[in-house]
Amino acid sequence: MSVIHDLGYARYAGERRPPSTIWRVIMRQHLAFAWKTKWRLKPWLLGAAGISLVVGTLMYLQKNELVSALRSVGRPVSWIDGALPMSFDYFRIPAFMVTMTIGAAVIARDRESGAFTFYFARPVRPLDYVLGKLAGQLVLMAMIFLIGPVLLTIFRIAISESTREALDQLILVPKVLLVGTLATWMYAALPLAVSAVSSRRTIAFGLWAGYYIMVAKIVANVGALLWLPLKAFDPGSAVQSLAMRIFDMTVQGEKLAPMWAAIISLIVQPAIAVAIIVMMVKREAAGSVGGSG
Repeated sequence: MSVIHDLGYARYAGERRPPSTIWRVIMRQHLAFAWKTKWRLKPWLLGAAGISLVVGTLMYLQKNELVSALRSVGRPVSWIDGALPMSFDYFRIPAFMVTMTIGAAVIARDRESGAFTFYFARPVRPLDYVLGKLAGQLVLMAMIFLIGPVLLTIFRIAISESTREALDQLILVPKVLLVGTLATWMYAALPLAVSAVSSRRTIAFGLWAGYYIMVAKIVANVGALLWLPLKAFDPGSAVQSLAMRIFDMTVQGEKLAPMWAAIISLIVQPAIAVAIIVMMVKREAAGSVGGSG
């Protein structure tokens, strides 16, 4: 009897990482997927950069009194005062496009392609998967809702006429960070939840677009007529209301949700969305071959 030797076998000699780092691998894969083609992320990042450039230019021109002032209730408000909170209303446009091209598709895509069977072969746990996907989407949303507004804030401080004015403007930093962080949280978690309950990418696209463009807007419009806190149900209205309220700005003819309602919406809705993601992924893992608990 002869013995067959597998000459192609080589013992793995690479780095061995603890299971607690698996979510980071999934996060990096998510970011690589987002960056891979020309249309998923790159044009919307360019759009966000363009918004930052335009708003920054208007701030600079207003500082030199080349743009007429806007008017708020009872007092004039210049573009340089209102540019930062108003910019969030523009940044949510490329943010929504990223949710359509990536956020609303990614989990449904894994289900549709059968990738869950691979993911949930040990030692990947449902929690690793959820953390990885959510962290990756948070990074993508932060590129829009945090980097642009923070750079505009730094620019606003830099063009101050005096050191005293610059020190007074430092209060803008935590305000921008709060609005940007909560907007990032909202726009990362909600589309992932829609993707988690969808069996196919096309269904996920339709559900998310319908929720964001129709359902949430209808609820917001009803809230504007009957009860203003209800307006914060709409993600875009919640971000806009919080930004304008926290900067003590108003837009003539625009009804804003109360600050408390906007904050609650921006925290609670994503938290519910994450709970839905965890529940659906655990169910998927339980039904996958070799799924781990």
